[in-house]
Amino acid sequence: MLLFFIISGIIVVENEGSFSEMRWHMLNMDKGKGIIKHIAFYIIVSVLLGLVIESLNRKSLVAGVEYMVGSPLLFCFNTLIILLTLSFALFFKREIFVFVSVSAVWLLFGIANYIILHFRVTPFSAVDFTLIKSAISVSGHYFSMLNIAMAALAMCLVTFCLACLYRKAPYHKHRNLRSVVISFVSVAVITVLIVFIRSSSSSVQALSTNYTNISEAYENYGFVYCFTNSLLDTGIAKPDNYSKEAVMAVTDSLEEKESTVKDNSKPNIIFIQLESFFDTSYVKGLKCSKDPLPVFHSLQKDYTSGLLTVPTVGAGTVNTEFEVLTGIRQHDFGVCEYPYKTILKSTTSESICHDLAKLGYKSHGVHNNDATFYGRNIVFSSLGFDTFTSMEYMNGITENDNGWANDDILVDEIIKTLDSTKGPDFTFGITVQSHGKYDVVTDKKYPLSVSGAPEGMEGQYTYYVNQIAEVDAMTGRLVEELGKRDEKTLLVLYGDHLPSLELGADELVNGDLYQTQYVTWNNFGLEKQDKDLTSYQLYPYILDLAGIHEGMVTRYHQQTDWEQPGYTEGLKMLAYDLLYGEKYAYNGSNPFVNSELQMGTGKISVKDVEEITDISKIADITNNINNTELAGIEKAYLVTGTGFTTYAQVYFDGSSLDTFWIDDKHLLVTEEPEFEPDNSDADDNSSDAEEENTETSEEDSFTIKIIDDDGVILSISNPLLYNKTSLL
Repeated sequence: MLLFFIISGIIVVENEGSFSEMRWHMLNMDKGKGIIKHIAFYIIVSVLLGLVIESLNRKSLVAGVEYMVGSPLLFCFNTLIILLTLSFALFFKREIFVFVSVSAVWLLFGIANYIILHFRVTPFSAVDFTLIKSAISVSGHYFSMLNIAMAALAMCLVTFCLACLYRKAPYHKHRNLRSVVISFVSVAVITVLIVFIRSSSSSVQALSTNYTNISEAYENYGFVYCFTNSLLDTGIAKPDNYSKEAVMAVTDSLEEKESTVKDNSKPNIIFIQLESFFDTSYVKGLKCSKDPLPVFHSLQKDYTSGLLTVPTVGAGTVNTEFEVLTGIRQHDFGVCEYPYKTILKSTTSESICHDLAKLGYKSHGVHNNDATFYGRNIVFSSLGFDTFTSMEYMNGITENDNGWANDDILVDEIIKTLDSTKGPDFTFGITVQSHGKYDVVTDKKYPLSVSGAPEGMEGQYTYYVNQIAEVDAMTGRLVEELGKRDEKTLLVLYGDHLPSLELGADELVNGDLYQTQYVTWNNFGLEKQDKDLTSYQLYPYILDLAGIHEGMVTRYHQQTDWEQPGYTEGLKMLAYDLLYGEKYAYNGSNPFVNSELQMGTGKISVKDVEEITDISKIADITNNINNTELAGIEKAYLVTGTGFTTYAQVYFDGSSLDTFWIDDKHLLVTEEPEFEPDNSDADDNSSDAEEENTETSEEDSFTIKIIDDDGVILSISNPLLYNKTSLL
């Protein structure tokens, strides 16, 4: 469609005679008839673009026409926004090229939205531009190499066609004053119409105050308006009554309540965010051959549990994560905004980690996916985590049929975090196994079968149900391992959002696409107190059950009536004050500092490097590695240390060496390090200061770097001087 549009423009401009008659050159704009034709052309193209984009937004041409006829004012408003962007072409000499290019961008946005809606429930928004890197990293789970190649080819063709249009399209060689004035007047008139409709129409104003269900907002108010709003609406809007007095009115009502837990009885607290996890018994008519969630259902009977209202559906994991960790509403931010990708990149926030740190807790993140996904390797420092163990720091990962890491690896990694300190720990685990997409083509026969799934979705439901069954088994093993430990422990399990299974609210027993479930477990006799919560209320409620009351946001949730009219307004006031305001609630300064985030539960280190010339010993090692690239190697170097993973890379003197992973304590290097000794290296009487300076650099030193698939260096070991190894 897009290529047809651009190529048509190229064909049209080839016929300069007819094009000139239509006054595309507009060098003679004093004729009223020519001006009217020109305006009509702009309007017609805008209407057609609006119709195509809304049809893509609804996945149906008929639905697009129905929206245009049924909501004429909203459709007109969206069309005016398109027309405004197109009208800026009037100011350029290459008007045709700019006009077609802007039109092409709108079509690309519409197509992108159409594609995204097939893989997640939430539509395309401006924030997706900040997620391009994350999207590329997971594209292999959604698209085949053929799909990716075709998309790349299409983009190349679009670029080529636009380049041809730039060369061939006629352009204005001269612009008189009248044409410039008419251009300004046109843009001004369109702008006034947009402002007038925006200020006078209650239906157009609705998005700014009611976008809890962003998917419905895009359908009701139109893609163009909603997408444009997502460009302009970011951060938390300053409350109308924001002042020191208003903030103090909120904080003065809070009691300075001390936590009741004693130093020797502080429980380990573990939150596990379960990817796309929910109880499928909530789907009307769906039956499974056996219960896929026996552990979850068993815990619901004996421990605190309830429904959990989250800010997203089908995708947007980190927005639920943000609410759970900070107690702040994502809804108070801009349309579709991801605070992980905006404010938390530049400032810190109160969080459960920062609050528990006041009681001596150490906080750990564990996630069997990329460290850089959603920028967690940076954001977790802003949130106060002490360590973050991503998949780059895990050995023994296996993958499911969709290429996502299986979650069973998390049990041992979570236990490692508890063993890593002497005091109490807060561990935040994030699963990934049950991530979409779900239409995985495989001949595998799964243990669980389903019936009653929506027509055409049987395969997707079968795959999904079997994935969450394995996730449930993982949580059962975690509970078992925690039960063996002689430490008080409080475990919280919750789903971050519903899966992207094309569910409608009318297909669910609870009738709410934004509700998942949570359940808890503990080994020190906490009373069962079931309560339905929002994700931003979860951690304050759980800490209250445990007798912990640290933190301003924590106390606000614990001491404020959630049903009172000003509850969410007060929370917004505190959030704005902390993240964007004057920090009145915190005596004028942000008390939360970035943590020195350590990647991996334990530090990686290099202890020695030795040369191996015994061919039989090399053979033994290479057999363990099982890599044909090592065949025929006669000399190698064995690196010993701690914390090695398959992402470990050996460097010497700042240059990488060919590295093969053996186990967590050994790496094999098949490339000889280039070392040129000098007198200072052989001088045993060199000063301590000189030796210390040498050891802090990579010069003549071995280091181990953990590097992800995109080449990002996540951590670096201590340097080990060549002359401190067995090589010398």
